[in-house]
Amino acid sequence: MDKLTGNKISTSDIILYNGKIYTVDKQKSWKEAIVVKNGNIVYTGSSEEALHYKEPATELFDLKGKMVLPGFVDAHMHPLMSADIYMNQIALFDNPDKKSMIKVINEFTNLHPNQEVIRGGGFNRAAFDEQGPRKEWLDSIEKDRPVFIVSGDGHSAWVNSAALHLANITKDTPEPEDGHIMRDPITGEPSGLLQEKGAMNLILKTLPIISKERYKQDIIYLEEYFGKTGITTVFDAKISLDEENYWMAYKECAEEGKLTWRYRGGWYLDPAKNLTDEIEKGKKLSEQINTTPYFQVNAFKFFLDEVAEEKTSYMLEPFEGESENRGFKNFEDKQILEAFIQLDKEGFQIHCHQIGDAAAQYGLDTLEKLEKINGKRDRRPSFAHCQWVTEKDKKRMAALGVTSILSAYWMATDDYYWDLYLPYLGKERVNNMYPVQSLFDLGVNMAVHSDFFVSEPDPMYAIYTGITRNIPKRIFDEKYALNPIYSRTVNEKDNYNKNEIGPLPPFKESATLEQMIYAFTMGGAKSMFLENEIGSLEVGKKADIVILSDNLFELNIEEIPDVQVEMVFFEGKHTY
Repeated sequence: MDKLTGNKISTSDIILYNGKIYTVDKQKSWKEAIVVKNGNIVYTGSSEEALHYKEPATELFDLKGKMVLPGFVDAHMHPLMSADIYMNQIALFDNPDKKSMIKVINEFTNLHPNQEVIRGGGFNRAAFDEQGPRKEWLDSIEKDRPVFIVSGDGHSAWVNSAALHLANITKDTPEPEDGHIMRDPITGEPSGLLQEKGAMNLILKTLPIISKERYKQDIIYLEEYFGKTGITTVFDAKISLDEENYWMAYKECAEEGKLTWRYRGGWYLDPAKNLTDEIEKGKKLSEQINTTPYFQVNAFKFFLDEVAEEKTSYMLEPFEGESENRGFKNFEDKQILEAFIQLDKEGFQIHCHQIGDAAAQYGLDTLEKLEKINGKRDRRPSFAHCQWVTEKDKKRMAALGVTSILSAYWMATDDYYWDLYLPYLGKERVNNMYPVQSLFDLGVNMAVHSDFFVSEPDPMYAIYTGITRNIPKRIFDEKYALNPIYSRTVNEKDNYNKNEIGPLPPFKESATLEQMIYAFTMGGAKSMFLENEIGSLEVGKKADIVILSDNLFELNIEEIPDVQVEMVFFEGKHTY
């Protein structure tokens, strides 16, 4: 039976033919057909030859000239945390300004009168001044129940007075380690913004624990929500060692055959805890939960620093207008080196959040020391975000085999650029963010992330942005078009008008289409040691296959963001 759309197939034996299949193999070869048996690719080549594999139960898919790619790999996101916000909390991701946020918060609290605590995520940090959103705005909506809403970047929380009272946070509360309580400049009272985990955890630890059953429902939601993206493998970049319900939900769904994605992850290491004990705990937990190929935790996650929009990224030079503040260095040199040595000896990967250039520097310093102590091997550490990296450190990334996980979605002169980065860091630094092409040129392995919930996974959007260093018109229309202060340009400029959203300098850092496809497939697979299983469409690999509405290589660049995923196969099973 020939078909391109319709009911999900019941067999793993399929032939896809009459297509334009970009395999992403070493030769960058194109094929017409793929034959799949028992979830694996057994042939790629001509349609005529492929059809010789037909058996009575074989499903035939006439691709009618459609483009085919390997399943996409998102190498750094927070899928389960994000799903719970969309399913059970206030989701503010589509509300760019204070007025629209307040409206959604008010509606949610009214619709959920029996919720003990009101939680949410996604408020736009760029919509507020450095002081951030105020507790009084939430108090006017809900004064009795605690309200705790995480920012869109996950590095601050907006809270009401009830939440502050619950955690006993007052003007006399000392500054927490690895965090900051924003205070009224006149009264000294907490004003409603808690920056970074040290401050946010003061309230988080008082909130009710999310059940395993709720997390399992979140996973089912994820499977349906992201089918349209073509993503078939993800890395969960912050799995708490202390939240058993979180990782047990993954484990049970994997064992019950409910996953249509492949999940890998990293245990989050809190610098305030004894890292030796935490690594040993993570090792034992991985032995317990790595029971299937579909969910495994084989890495540890380090926040080398935090984020520029909260002035907590670790920079080589101080923030603008400040003589000493260079942000947060989350680990002492001895502490992080001992942790790297211990987990490396156990065979775990090192996965780092890295924003500032000073964070890149001390992270690479530590990797060099590790290599001298433990010896050279194919350890493949990852740096996610890589917002600022010096020329010297780019070369060290290549020499040490560090994967750069691209923040492709964030490359534009957007509201964060104008309202936060430019005033905090100055023009020279903000016009030298997010190196891409220079890292490709040095041979650094490149992968892509959405950092979901920070950005909604959308590979066509990220591919476009990686090439143009600009946001698509579709995204501009959704987020900015109704606000008259913003305009959009596709022209590269040395000097933009205020609030003009366009290509992010330096323009020489733009990637090519081939490079972005590679980073979204084979680059991501390599970052997780999965390149022998996925990442390209070759004989012997898993049949993770994406069929697109259009051939990316035949389009005008402005058309790429509108390309649709028409069909997805995960290990030969038709999942979308």
